[in-house]
Amino acid sequence: MGSDFLIKRTPRKDEVQQRRKIGVLIGAAGLFALLTVIFVVSSVRRRASADLETARLETKMALDSIHKAEDEIIQLKKELKATKESKEKDAQLLSAEAQKYKTLAAESAMQGENSQNCSTWVRPGKGQKIAITTAYNGDKYNVMGMLASDTKSKYAAFHNYAHFLDNDLLERKMSFQQKSGSRIAVFRRHWNDYDWLLWTDADVLLTNPEIRLEDVIEEHAPEGSGIHVLMSKDWGGRQVNPGVSMIRTTPEGKEFLDRWEAEIQTARYNDDLLAIKEGMERNKDPVSRESPPFLG
Repeated sequence: MGSDFLIKRTPRKDEVQQRRKIGVLIGAAGLFALLTVIFVVSSVRRRASADLETARLETKMALDSIHKAEDEIIQLKKELKATKESKEKDAQLLSAEAQKYKTLAAESAMQGENSQNCSTWVRPGKGQKIAITTAYNGDKYNVMGMLASDTKSKYAAFHNYAHFLDNDLLERKMSFQQKSGSRIAVFRRHWNDYDWLLWTDADVLLTNPEIRLEDVIEEHAPEGSGIHVLMSKDWGGRQVNPGVSMIRTTPEGKEFLDRWEAEIQTARYNDDLLAIKEGMERNKDPVSRESPPFLG
């Protein structure tokens, strides 16, 4: 036989099995690689989908915020427009009020030049005769005093009381003693004509016409009570305020006026009632219902 003669060898059984195992391993490795690729791709797609959904939500929220901001801007513009219109309306009203008060001030100035006493209403029939008095001066009190005096005039007319405007007793510029003394002068002017005299400062408004002065007297200073002076309770630090003072025209009431007039001449402060109280303390005469000034 020649040297080129091939001898074909039949594989052995164990070699065949080994080759099969190798094929299976290669197949398994390929399948694993394929599954891995599928898993990775799927994960990437899920993550991309989640990111896309998040982006969509964020975009929606941003758009909602923009729309809300636009609505707020529109509302703000409406409010600014309404505020501007309201201010313009208020300015027109203030202008009208200012013109009204200018007219009142002019009328008050004319009235002040010729003022004596205003019209008087005397309560007819039985009962106590009562007069309401007031006075005011100076530009800053003209309008206020005129408006307040109008409420007093109508109240007096409603109940048939007398009402006096005693501006002629005032000077344009007055000291504390002069101002306090003018109250006393008003009381003295009308002392012999009425049973009770009510003094009200220029800025006092009578807002409840249903309350009668007779009822106030009956409640706080009935006959025989020994009370001859009524004064309003002060909202501030003092106990009473002479800005609303009611005096019975009796000897005891006159004694109060005399003491008031004497004490304000030496008062350390611009305070009528403090002056009276200090004077009583110096004279060891306490303020009470049993002794002068017979305060209610």
